[in-house]
Amino acid sequence: MKSFADLPSLPRIADNWEGNALAFTRDPLTYMNRLVSLGPVSALVEGGNGAIMYPDTGCAGTVFVFGPELNRQVLTQTDVFLSGPIIGPVFGEWKHDPRMSMLQRVGTGLFSLNGAEHQRQRRLIQPAFHRKQIDQYHTSMVSIAEETLHTWHAGQRIDFQREMFAHTLTVAGRTLFGQDFSGDADHLGTIIQHWLELIPLVAVSPADSDMEEFLDLSRQIDEQIRALIASKRTGQSDGHNVLGDLVTMTDDEGGQLSENELIGHINILLTAGHETTANALSWTIFLLAQHPRVMHAVMDELDQVLGDSLPTLETLGRLHLLDRVIRESMRLVPPVTIGARVMAADAVVGGYTLTRGTEIVFSHYHTHHDPTIYPEPMTFRPDRWLTIQPDAYQYLPFSAGTKMCIGAPFALLEIKTTLAMMLQRFSFRVEDNAVIDRLVWVPLRPDNMPIVLHERDARFDHPSVVFGNIRDMIAIPRPD
Repeated sequence: MKSFADLPSLPRIADNWEGNALAFTRDPLTYMNRLVSLGPVSALVEGGNGAIMYPDTGCAGTVFVFGPELNRQVLTQTDVFLSGPIIGPVFGEWKHDPRMSMLQRVGTGLFSLNGAEHQRQRRLIQPAFHRKQIDQYHTSMVSIAEETLHTWHAGQRIDFQREMFAHTLTVAGRTLFGQDFSGDADHLGTIIQHWLELIPLVAVSPADSDMEEFLDLSRQIDEQIRALIASKRTGQSDGHNVLGDLVTMTDDEGGQLSENELIGHINILLTAGHETTANALSWTIFLLAQHPRVMHAVMDELDQVLGDSLPTLETLGRLHLLDRVIRESMRLVPPVTIGARVMAADAVVGGYTLTRGTEIVFSHYHTHHDPTIYPEPMTFRPDRWLTIQPDAYQYLPFSAGTKMCIGAPFALLEIKTTLAMMLQRFSFRVEDNAVIDRLVWVPLRPDNMPIVLHERDARFDHPSVVFGNIRDMIAIPRPD
């Protein structure tokens, strides 16, 4: 078998881990596009940040793997490939900062647990995301969508990404926590969003000012979530919500989630229930606006199934074209682009013997853009889903295996409900000559999404002219 030293060399801006890590952090997809051309297994450079995530293991390097079979290995052999916190321990002068314990709490959710502890906590959380529980939130999703749409009018130009961030934050606040996060600049959702934006900056060689702000935001998140938990435990609850369920949930032995465990889960649930859903809605409307024939076909389906009525759980189940549109949107632009694990034991991966401590990075995005699975992978073609049935490791917008996102059914219900109601009211068109660039860390979002709202009966024959690095991901007709 080949050893780590035999892994192919790859283009890098500096012959050291920090230089490569900076290049990867700045634009993971472009960096990994270069790696995937080297084959299913390639190396960053010896001495990756597995040592940061798991300092007791040492580190044999950072390795990138591509393709469904390697996805399957990494996501099913959970005793070998371990998850870690959203950000590992911080060294240097910050190591002894008293806020470090708060950072570790808010950065540790269900996805970062392993083995028996992961199973125990997932069993405690799972009932809150049972299908019957999720269905109860549909009425709130419809009501909040009506509130959002009431603020829009034909002819209005909106920053669609910003609108969707506000919308999904409201949904997450009310359904997950029984809290209204709208209209308050200091609310938990805004703090968490800023915290997320700082993670790429503090992951590699952080500036003191960034690290100071990051730790202070971690403190605020910890304190605000602790206050939410206290309010639930003292009966100060305004209706049914996920947090209320988690606070009272017990397992067969009478065990409960501790307060520290709840803090990590709540932070990650808000992150997953807010940002990734907002991104999925923004990208889907962008794709429909740039493919007006598909948008019009979806509107025709809505007319046939819903008419002027609000979507119900039953009628949503009959919107088959909208289903395919959402599937295709999350294939082209997956809510989560990459994942990482650290090896707890030596193992053969793609023909290479890799040692304990090796960090493994795998890519949802590159799996979804594999032409052997999805012909013309950059083309938005919802009807491909009439003839294909990819397995869980070929199509993984919410990951796969035992650590598949527990909130996936919730997110899909919110996405479908919101899209149906928006497309019942308006036609959407991207502002001509807009520059739309992607911003990537783990989630993938547009940095700018200028959309012009039109009367619902407005019909368009051609897509808008757009520029930006979105063209590296999606096949859009070139401007003249």
